[in-house]
Amino acid sequence: MDNNTRAVFGTLQRALDHIKEVQTNVTALNLESMTMLGDAIFAADVEISDEGFVALQHQDILTQQLSATNELIEMIGKHIHESSDEALEKNISAALEVAKAKKNAFSGNAFDHKHEDIVELF
Repeated sequence: MDNNTRAVFGTLQRALDHIKEVQTNVTALNLESMTMLGDAIFAADVEISDEGFVALQHQDILTQQLSATNELIEMIGKHIHESSDEALEKNISAALEVAKAKKNAFSGNAFDHKHEDIVELF
């Protein structure tokens, strides 16, 4: 790998690190918000509406999606300095497929809500 390529990959790594830091902060803020809302609902001893429950589920999905994206960034970071372009492409493609699978697994009905798939509270 020549010096120009290494410089570009170094810049890419710094950009990915920044994105990961921002997402980590957003994830922490979202979790804190979820905890505060849950505590407030419990303290008020109110029954949450279906829409409120879905909104809380969406917050959880948001946290999971951000975590999965951070995992992809970590995987790319591990492979960004591979010695061959073929190995880099192969490893990043594999990491991307894992990330796409997690996105689909974590999304639930958030992006394609089906009215017949109502979650019951116990």
